[in-house]
Parts: sequence; C-alpha cells; structure tokens
Amino acid sequence: MEIRSVKDDGVNYILNDVIFVPKSQENSDYQKIQKWIEAGGIIDQGNLLTKVKLEKISKVKSIRDQKNIEPISDYQGFVIDTEGNITEQESYFVFYTNRHQTNPASDPESIISRAITLGTMPYFTKDSDGKPITIELTAKIAATLRQRISERNDSNYKLSSALEAEISSAESIEEVEAISNQILNQ
Repeated sequence: MEIRSVKDDGVNYILNDVIFVPKSQENSDYQKIQKWIEAGGIIDQGNLLTKVKLEKISKVKSIRDQKNIEPISDYQGFVIDTEGNITEQESYFVFYTNRHQTNPASDPESIISRAITLGTMPYFTKDSDGKPITIELTAKIAATLRQRISERNDSNYKLSSALEAEISSAESIEEVEAISNQILNQ
C-alpha cells in the first residue's frame, strides 16, 4: 500500500484519508508510517491543531468564568449583632459574586440593588476566617462592590479575548501549548 498522506487526530493516524491506524508499535501499518516518516514523510496535524486550539480556548474561557464568580473578601463593614443592632466593630467580609442555583435571593446584583435602594441592609455572610457574621451592607459599600465586580469581569474578558486571539493565530501545536494561562492568574 502506498502512503500518500498521514494525518494525526491525537489518538490515531489517518492513512490516505481512509484508514485509522492506532498508535501502537504492534500495528504493521503504524510501523510502515514510522518508516515513511523516517524517509521524510510529513504528518499533517491540521485537524489535531484545530482540536488543540479549541481545547485551549475552552480552558481559558472556563478559567475566566471561574474568576468572574470568585467572592470578594477584602472589604470591611460594620458587624450587626444577633439582635439586629449595628456594632462599633468592623470586620472583613466575603461578598459572594455568584448566584446560588436554588436561592434566587442570593443573586449578587439583586443584593447590591436592594442595598443601594434601601440605603443599608443586613448581609449574612462569613468573615475572612470563615465565621458566620452579619454585616451592614450600605449603599456606598454596595456601589463600590458593583464597580469592582464590573471592572474585574471586564478585565478578565479583555485578557481572555487577547489570549483566545493568540491561540487562534498559533500555527503549530507547540505554539498553542506554549501559550500560558498565567495571563488569567493575576
């Protein structure tokens, strides 16, 4: 059998666009392909390159989406005691920026909007050590949180888009694999 073309799909070689050849030393067609490569044959990795690009872009989007729902935990508010009174004690608190699937009241934008509309409201959360607390979520804090969430998410989308463009323009699997996800790890 004459070898006219060999493509790599990541798992198998595709011989002459017809025969799937497992990458196994025991396979006689695999051995013929290895000799063909040694004699100067070049494997077409076009399909594999597209697959690797799509997987890398999917991973970048997943990281971006995960970063867009990370809680914000470096803001302070006054603690509300068990009787509903605002204390003199301030505490760092966790503001959850993802919506809980079974609790529509946990939608961060709804919480922020209510706090801005009401001027202040209690927010049940945790402190930086994980201890349950209730803080006074003021309109000022809520507006700042909204702005920070928006800026963070916009930044993540811009970084993700730049990285996706770099991946799309890569011309080899090696180039795609060399592109770092560190841009989203800031």
